[in-house]
Amino acid sequence: MNEQKVQCRLCEQYFNDEDMSEEHYPAHSVGNDDIIELDLTKFMDTLMGDNPELKEAISAAIKNGEDPKECADKYFDQHLAKDLYPKGRTARTLCRKCNTFLGKYDEAYKKFYSEDGDPKKVKGFQKQTKIQIVKAIFAKFLSIPEAQDIHFDFLDFIRNPEEMEYHGAWKLYFIKRDYSTDLIGLSDIPTGKIDWNGDGKMIVFELSDDKFIFNLCNFEKFPEFEMNDIFDVMEKNYSLVTGIHGNKGSFHEHFVMTRMFKGMK
Repeated sequence: MNEQKVQCRLCEQYFNDEDMSEEHYPAHSVGNDDIIELDLTKFMDTLMGDNPELKEAISAAIKNGEDPKECADKYFDQHLAKDLYPKGRTARTLCRKCNTFLGKYDEAYKKFYSEDGDPKKVKGFQKQTKIQIVKAIFAKFLSIPEAQDIHFDFLDFIRNPEEMEYHGAWKLYFIKRDYSTDLIGLSDIPTGKIDWNGDGKMIVFELSDDKFIFNLCNFEKFPEFEMNDIFDVMEKNYSLVTGIHGNKGSFHEHFVMTRMFKGMK
């Protein structure tokens, strides 16, 4: 009987498909409303000036008295990007009750998002709001497709509104986006998974919105990777890490390179 039903990723109960909700990941209110896929290989060729098709189109536009910028924008929309999820990325991974329950966490995260993670503002949040921000991000990883075979040990932490601590196997890190994280400011929001050593022991997931990039790992981040621990927002001395610093590297760079190499195959 259970084989015909769908298991909610949070309460772990089984439901008919019509009793599952359409869950946005990330939340619909933080940029998850029209997801495009960027052809990274072709895009890099364009940045390097190695795109004769675009050059020809712009030359023709100039000859015809048209705006070359409008021509470039049109080319981007038609040839470098395609709609993946016009209404945002969603999954049917939560029952309606759990989705409603997580709504209060999403509201807390929206406050964090709206203030750009600004430490001066976040430090003034109530402690309950801060822990709801933490739980909101942990919960979003339940819905990404790459994590559907993982039984996370932070379910009780999310389910209990009064629980203030989590000491399980998973670490959650984040950085604020800037031009060092996004090609010419294009903040696409794909999800992903990397088996770091190829042996299934060190796993990293990525989830982002148009302001922040989050990585969930079952190991401590490397010391050279400058990132916030999600629990930093609970601390009085919280400061925000923005961008990728110098040549120190980041999980995000590996996800970008993985997608680029995938596009070359």
